[in-house]
Amino acid sequence: LGLELVPHGFSFDRRPFPAHHAPSESQLDAFTELIAERTAALDEDAPASTILTEPSAVEAMALRRIETSLSAPLSEASARRLFADPAHRYDPAVRVRGGNQSVALELARRLGDRVTLRAPAVAVSHRSGEATVVTADGAEHEASAVIVAIPLPLLRELSLDPGPPDEIRGAASRTGFGDAAKLHIPLAEAPVPSGMASPDASWWCWTSQATPDAPRAAPVLSCFAGGSDAAMQLTASAALSLRPDVAPAAEQIPLFTGWADERWSRGSYSVPGVGTSDEDDMAWTRPWGSVVLAGEHTAGPRAATMNGAAASGARAAETALQLLAR
Repeated sequence: LGLELVPHGFSFDRRPFPAHHAPSESQLDAFTELIAERTAALDEDAPASTILTEPSAVEAMALRRIETSLSAPLSEASARRLFADPAHRYDPAVRVRGGNQSVALELARRLGDRVTLRAPAVAVSHRSGEATVVTADGAEHEASAVIVAIPLPLLRELSLDPGPPDEIRGAASRTGFGDAAKLHIPLAEAPVPSGMASPDASWWCWTSQATPDAPRAAPVLSCFAGGSDAAMQLTASAALSLRPDVAPAAEQIPLFTGWADERWSRGSYSVPGVGTSDEDDMAWTRPWGSVVLAGEHTAGPRAATMNGAAASGARAAETALQLLAR
């Protein structure tokens, strides 16, 4: 898309606490191998919180990173989904210069007037080879196939006739949805790139590299809270207490965004519940009638990521083309 990617300038995986250095790469390797071994020994799936009940300081930091990124308590997630693959890491992590929303904006720009904004879909009726999408203003849009790519809470509210088959309903019942919040605090000066995790809750804050060649960070303290409880604890004073090395800019107001309060998201992203299976992954990808599902919750092992969302769109487009070819 011609967008510039900027490295953060520090490790997204290895997050220190105020009184503890970040885990070393070898310590993190040992942790991921340990939880993978314990997960493999399970007779059946179990909550991720049961795998390490008395973690060491290093293990606690690693678990905190996972729970924060999960955006839900470990007790609500599948151990097999979270811990079976020890290679799951964020590093090297990058961001899109200008904000990750630049991806959607550039896609929309290239599509031009084929994108209709401010026309939320409220119902889809369909059968083989034809479909009708009804928007909130009462307009009806005819199509040969429909890709439904909306967050899971909105999918559960969308009127679909006929509705999803039992295998998709089952997958949806085993899939949770997290909550998150972000806080951005303008700073008086550009600090060094670094991150720090809260020792008491599932939130952390960081200062990211301004450009690919810049040694300093942008003058913004960014914070992310994973889970409803952590989101309520995320305040500017708490963040600045965690990062005493930075000073807020005068006369600039921090920006707080609660994802659960956003009308078109209702939270963060999907959470693999206990009992989630490979069969569920396959169910999300199968069309019924003229409907194909997309979205991060349909991306299998890549669910809950931007990469997964993009991959699900490519997969759904191929499936729609196959439907049209029939």
